[in-house]
Amino acid sequence: MITTMTPTSENIRGTSALPYHLLAGRDKDVMVEIYTFNNNDITDVKIRQVEKELDVIIHTIPLPKWFRFIFRYHLLFIRLFLKYPIHHYIKVPQWFVEDIKSKKPDLIWVYGAEWSRVTKQFVGFQIIHTLPDSEALYYYRMLGQRFVTRNWKKFWRCALMYPKFLALERDYHTDDSIQYHLVGKEDVKFLRKMYPGIQAHFIRHPHYVVAERGAIRFHQPKIRLLIAGQYNLYMQQTADEVLEYIQCTMHNAQYTIRDHYSITFLGKGWERHVEVLRNLGFEVEHIKFAPDYIDEIIKHDIQVTPITIGTGTKGKVLDALANGLLVLGTPYAMENIAVEHDTSCVVWETPEQLVETLMDIPTRVEHYEQMAQAGREAVLEQHDPVRIAKQLFEVLPHADLADVLI
Repeated sequence: MITTMTPTSENIRGTSALPYHLLAGRDKDVMVEIYTFNNNDITDVKIRQVEKELDVIIHTIPLPKWFRFIFRYHLLFIRLFLKYPIHHYIKVPQWFVEDIKSKKPDLIWVYGAEWSRVTKQFVGFQIIHTLPDSEALYYYRMLGQRFVTRNWKKFWRCALMYPKFLALERDYHTDDSIQYHLVGKEDVKFLRKMYPGIQAHFIRHPHYVVAERGAIRFHQPKIRLLIAGQYNLYMQQTADEVLEYIQCTMHNAQYTIRDHYSITFLGKGWERHVEVLRNLGFEVEHIKFAPDYIDEIIKHDIQVTPITIGTGTKGKVLDALANGLLVLGTPYAMENIAVEHDTSCVVWETPEQLVETLMDIPTRVEHYEQMAQAGREAVLEQHDPVRIAKQLFEVLPHADLADVLI
């Protein structure tokens, strides 16, 4: 495996957990050596720990001097003048290339969207390239959002980055020996539409940590509602719309969610929402950081996920579903997850739809508890790391079989 980041059990300064759990779920007969640029700056002690946990050998590749120079002296403005995103220009040093080739691996797994130059260094080998999302699709979606077009800084950043990632993805090999692995269906469709002939495939994202729990029963007298994640551009617009709608409808005599729910915000940046809801009479708690994330979320019954934008699969949604929370999420929050609206989750598009659901839940608690259980079972089965690893390492190298995963 060749990766920009060292795999870790939880995301550390990047999406380092996905390769960790795919490796953890593999057949133990699959011998793995990892060559990492350690761009997420994992300590030597932690690297040795990961080696032991995953039963792998890890080699650290030094980042190029020019790359370290740019980041050390804050010269990132240089990116404006580059055709491709900056990580694209990193290559594996030749002595490492020769070392890898000398071992005659059956499969080379490359992890990192910007690494088409790395895959070209190993032409002739069977390669899986995990992106895991289409960054070009992300910026394409961003340019269609109201909160982007109304903010000139966000707009111009997206307008500059979109063509860079289009150029990057256009540079991907379409050779049959390279299979591209993504965790988003729409990401795959976007790549195939833009670049016919590319061997791009969707495999579900594995769930991570699962806590043991008994039968799902919502708390009484108040159901515990969770909003997890930072208040940032991914959730900002929709979260603000929900808050505004709640403020405008508090005069409604039938508006009862204040009496039936306690609310917890888990993540930074929610101070204004907490203050507004408390002033409206809601019972609200704000936890900026939880030392044990899973232990914290399982104290709740329902997760509301107001994601406005994104691609791929949302990890915090998987965490909630796998651990028995009923998830009420926007279409972007729920995409690529093996659940169905009104069967194993609730998908809402407007604040009005969300509030109507929240008003209905206390009147049919058992129905929604069963829905949460169905969501948990679906994710534990369809997003099982062992199942996903088997698809990645055994099925995906055979492109004709991999198509069944779409």
